[in-house]
Amino acid sequence: MGMILVVTPNPCIDKTLFIESIIPKPKIKVEKVKEIAGGKGSNVSRVLRQLGVEVGHFVLLGGYTGQRVKSLIELDGVSVYPAWISQLTRVVTTIVDRSWQQVAYFEPGPVISPQEMNQVLLTFEKIIPSVELIVFCGSVSDQNTQTIYYRMIQIAKKNRIKTIIDSRGVPLIEALKAQPWMVKMNREEAEETWEKKINCGDDLNKFYEFLNSKGVEYLILTLGEKGAWFRGERVSWSGYPPKVASINPVGSGDSFLAAFIFGLINGKKWNECLGLGIAAGAANAQTWDAGAITWNDIQLLLLEVRVETGNIF
Repeated sequence: MGMILVVTPNPCIDKTLFIESIIPKPKIKVEKVKEIAGGKGSNVSRVLRQLGVEVGHFVLLGGYTGQRVKSLIELDGVSVYPAWISQLTRVVTTIVDRSWQQVAYFEPGPVISPQEMNQVLLTFEKIIPSVELIVFCGSVSDQNTQTIYYRMIQIAKKNRIKTIIDSRGVPLIEALKAQPWMVKMNREEAEETWEKKINCGDDLNKFYEFLNSKGVEYLILTLGEKGAWFRGERVSWSGYPPKVASINPVGSGDSFLAAFIFGLINGKKWNECLGLGIAAGAANAQTWDAGAITWNDIQLLLLEVRVETGNIF
C-alpha cells in the first residue's frame, strides 16, 4: 500500500480563543488559546494518521505562519511536503464562549505569482511517484490558483494515480475538466456546481449523470444530519447517521472523507466505506476539535449507522 497524499493549497493556523461570553467590550480576557493546522486537508490528514494510514500532506506555505502550520501538522504525526511561497500563510481566528457560541475571522489567503505556481507544480510532480491516491481539499487562496487542481489532476493522471477532490466554486469547476476519479461535496456545493436545486432522488441521479458525463466515476454527497449518498456507474448507497449531540460540526465532512478512504484502501465494500464515513462525521460533531477522532470513536457509532441501497430521498 503506497502513501496517501493530501493536498491543501490554502492552509491556515486555526486559532481558537476561549472566552466567557461573546459580548463586545473594550477588553476581553481570554481563558484559553488553542492552535491547530487548519484547512480541510489538515483535518483529513489528521484523521487518516489516527487510523494508522501512511499519509503525506502537500501544503503551500509562506513565512513564519507557514512554519507554524508545518510544525502543527508534524505534531499530528503527519509527514509534510511543503511548497514555499513568498506571502504569509493565513490565520483563521475563532472566538468561542462558554455556551459554544462562536464567531470566526478569516484572513485573506496569500497571493501566489504565476512563477511560484509553476514552482509549486514542479515540487508536486517530484513527490508523487510513490503515491497511491491523491486527495485535493478545500479552497484556493487567490485568482492565480483557480486552476491548481485542474493542473495537478492532469499530472496525477499522467502518473496513473487516482484522485479525489473535495472543493467548490471555480477551482472545482476547473478541476472537473481534468476528470477526477471521485468527487466529494455537500449539498450546497453540489447545487452551486450544477446551478440547480437538489430536492428529490431524481435530482440526485441527474446530478450524478451531469458529473459522470464530465468523466467523474464516483460521487459522494454529504447531507449533514440527513446522512450521505454514494453513487457510481452501477451502484447507489444511502447512509443514515445516528442521533448525536452536536458541539462543533466543523471538520465532520473531512472526518467522513478520511474514514471513507480508510475503508477504501483496506478493501472494504462501498457500503462499508460509506458507513465508516458517516460514523466518523458524527463522532467529529460531538467534539470541539476538528478531526480529533479515533478508531474507537468511529466503532462506537458504527453500530447505529444505517446503510441501504438506493436514493437517500
